[in-house]
Amino acid sequence: MPPAMTAVLVIGGGIIGCAAALALTAKGLQITVIERGPLDPVGRGPQGSSAAAGILGAQLEALHGDNPLSRLCLSSRDRYPAWIAAITAQSGLDVEMRPAGVARVATDTASLRALEHAAAWQAIAGYRVEHLDAAGVHAIEPALADHVVGAVRFADDHRIDPPALMAAVRLAAARAGVTFRSPATVTRVVVRGDRAAGVLLDDGTVIPADAVVIAAGSWSSLIGETSLAPGAVQPARGQIIELHVGAPVVRGVIEAADCYLSPRDDGRLLVGSTVELVGFREGATVSGVRDLLTAALRLVPALHDARLNRAWAGFRPKTHDDMPLIGTVGIEGLVIATGHFRNGVLLAPITGEIVAALLTGGEPPVDIAPFAPRRSAPSRA
Repeated sequence: MPPAMTAVLVIGGGIIGCAAALALTAKGLQITVIERGPLDPVGRGPQGSSAAAGILGAQLEALHGDNPLSRLCLSSRDRYPAWIAAITAQSGLDVEMRPAGVARVATDTASLRALEHAAAWQAIAGYRVEHLDAAGVHAIEPALADHVVGAVRFADDHRIDPPALMAAVRLAAARAGVTFRSPATVTRVVVRGDRAAGVLLDDGTVIPADAVVIAAGSWSSLIGETSLAPGAVQPARGQIIELHVGAPVVRGVIEAADCYLSPRDDGRLLVGSTVELVGFREGATVSGVRDLLTAALRLVPALHDARLNRAWAGFRPKTHDDMPLIGTVGIEGLVIATGHFRNGVLLAPITGEIVAALLTGGEPPVDIAPFAPRRSAPSRA
């Protein structure tokens, strides 16, 4: 990367794009974020970021095993308190980051033993893991159904409110000097020789730049000249319903085999989520809402009196192995940061740090080889 590099285009105004923009601005670069959709001032929008449930479940994710993705999630969670403190100071907004803890519950003894086995490596590695029997889990979450026989609980996994986070991150970025351009659709990266030189918009406008970051989430594979394989990132629709329960029904985030519950400070309770490979078909469906409501009522029967506020769907960027694409692709000045699937909000701090390192000649804070954008075979355990 040439020392004279100053202007960087970040394609995508979701949480990953904004995190990258903040990190790059801190390095003294001039950043423009280009977003295909309108940017809602209260943080809601078409991105998977805004539509997410806001579970900072690094240890929950790590139930899949001790692998590069688990370690990346844990490293990013470690950065969250300082990252949020800086964003809050810059924006003046509360993003509702709460130390609520996350419990993964089981409804039979075999499932509970499997959860305990899956979490064993975390305790050995020094992470807090609570093993709860039926009495223990009901003491913490008394509204759980009687058939819940236990849980593993991660007290250091938190929750956050994604729309509030998006509003705060965008405001912090704007106050740091980041320019936002929306709505504007990028059709391809402009490549001159062997380096990125800007982007082409769908209206024929060329925006020059010294470097380009692809952080367009589910839409990343629609951008030309990125060196990504066709379909490297696919949209995975996730439906969520929002209930209003008045007095809190659950204390922290609860995940079961067929749904999760994520509470909010104001009495709302989010219930999610589906994973549907249906292309870019928008909106919640009757069957999706029915299944989530059925699962939530089975888990917490007291929800039968809750008010149904709304339902929505967002698109999570899914790769073939459910691991993000973070790194370079052989075109100088082009960095890929996409494919974060269900962990986009969680992985924002460390992804921004990695992008900034790659574009300023620094050393990434973790080994990013497992997340190489052009890997061809699954590498997740």
